[in-house]
Amino acid sequence: MRAAIYVRVSTEDQARHGYSLAEQKEACRLRAQKLGATTILEFADEGVSGASLDRPGLQELREAIRAGQINLVVVRDPDRLSRKLSHQLLLTEEFEKAGINLEFLDFDWKDTPEGRLFYSIRGAIAEYEREKIRDRMVRGKNQKAKLGGIPIGFYVYGYNYNPETEQVKLNEDESEVVRNIFNWFINEDIGVNGVARRLNEKAVPTRKGKKWHKQVVKQILVNPVYVGSWKYKDIHITVPSIIDDATWLRAQDKIKEARRLWAGKGKHDYLLSGIITCADCGCTMTGIYALWWRKRARRYSCHKGYQGAKQTGCLPRKMILAEYVEDAVWNQVKEWLKDPDALLSEAYSSMPQMDEYRKELVRIEKLLAEVEKGRESVLDALASGLFELDAKIKGKLADLKRRRERLEQRRKELLFLLNGTAGAEARVDELKILANEILDRIDELEFDEKKALVRALVASVLVSGRGRPGGRGLDKISITIVARLPEPVNAEKEAQFSIMEINR
Repeated sequence: MRAAIYVRVSTEDQARHGYSLAEQKEACRLRAQKLGATTILEFADEGVSGASLDRPGLQELREAIRAGQINLVVVRDPDRLSRKLSHQLLLTEEFEKAGINLEFLDFDWKDTPEGRLFYSIRGAIAEYEREKIRDRMVRGKNQKAKLGGIPIGFYVYGYNYNPETEQVKLNEDESEVVRNIFNWFINEDIGVNGVARRLNEKAVPTRKGKKWHKQVVKQILVNPVYVGSWKYKDIHITVPSIIDDATWLRAQDKIKEARRLWAGKGKHDYLLSGIITCADCGCTMTGIYALWWRKRARRYSCHKGYQGAKQTGCLPRKMILAEYVEDAVWNQVKEWLKDPDALLSEAYSSMPQMDEYRKELVRIEKLLAEVEKGRESVLDALASGLFELDAKIKGKLADLKRRRERLEQRRKELLFLLNGTAGAEARVDELKILANEILDRIDELEFDEKKALVRALVASVLVSGRGRPGGRGLDKISITIVARLPEPVNAEKEAQFSIMEINR
């Protein structure tokens, strides 16, 4: 008979109960031999919480079971398998389906209704104890913070933190950088992006050795930790200050003033923002009101001039007059409204095959499952106390959340494309009704109504070259307008206008 022994121990178990891997291995091996095992495989997880199923040793054991390499599994007690009742039951069921005999040393496991009940109760108690421990840890951290202590890892630029002594001290090199950031910002007219650019020009590295981004600089400028007040939940903990209160207040006033001035500036509307891309460099194009060849006007540019940008766009800088591109797109929209059937034909011709959509959907589903698994692993590790909810872990959870949201959005788009193409012809009829209502006054629509109409019918706009349409040589540009399959044009989400609003 082929047997496997599984042992697990966490640091907490060793401290509180005296468990050790060697002791568990010896005891489990003797029991396996007593039950007639001739071959014994060992699977172990050391220093790993039982709150998660994502454990190397446990995963290897499950793979061996799926491969039919094992007839018997011997474990010290159910808690070694998992501290969560749901996980205990899942593993037990998985082993049973594979025809595996499960043997516990310190627990009278019987495959009977009574035995299952007792097993479930024991697991529930273990999970309850774990939650109580977590609750005590949270209350302990809060109390520690109220007394002025550091309850979690303190990893802030400008400071050094010793987890053994729990002391926070200034990092002399980084704290000097922080002082420069505040002084440059409040005393020079260079702004946040200018501060980031100067740090990069001086080859000052971030803590991770990367280049400075304007958002990182702004986070430093608005963080009250640098005047000696670090916030943990709703508790303010005193730490060494790097700048004085007067410097801090001047920086906050300048940030508020910049926001006020920006809010008061005349804003220019850009019809294609969010859907226009440079075909030459692949960067999105944004609307800017800029001086170019002694003429100030609305333009679209793929240039990314802010510090920390991963791509800089075309070089030399590309600046396309907005009115040329917008007129071309708007004229195409009007042509489609005159002949909605042509829009449908154009949209179908630009669409990939349905098989490609289905393959992408399968890939998206797989990625979503991986993201959720990663999120659960982080949360389980937090709940078990393996590490603290510091800035790094918060960032990890935020990244997972953003990735999940992007994947879910793409999943919705794919499902719409797969399920909604059959009704596209019917929506063309809706579009014809709308066209009859607005074609005679289409150029009189409000900007928001035009923008909504463009987004309802145009998937993307690609621009290559420089200059203006119809030019020659270097002055020539090419505009590609990708049609979108007609959607319900009066849907609140896709088009924020209606026939009633247009006729008001």
